[in-house]
Amino acid sequence: MDRRYLSFIALAITMLYGASFAVFDDTPKGYAAIGGVVVALSWIAVGVFGRDTPQRRGDGMPPQPQDD
Repeated sequence: MDRRYLSFIALAITMLYGASFAVFDDTPKGYAAIGGVVVALSWIAVGVFGRDTPQRRGDGMPPQPQDD
């Protein structure tokens, strides 16, 4: 999968996890640990499963969707 999409998903998970602390007045027990593991696994997935977008030689711009 394209690294850009995986990075966006991991960033969204990280932001939702951080914002969810504002939802709880009293944070449930184990919430920080479990959420931290989920966030860490999402970023590990970016590194393991993410594929870089191939670059054309001599072209300074990355390929655009309409170029496929």
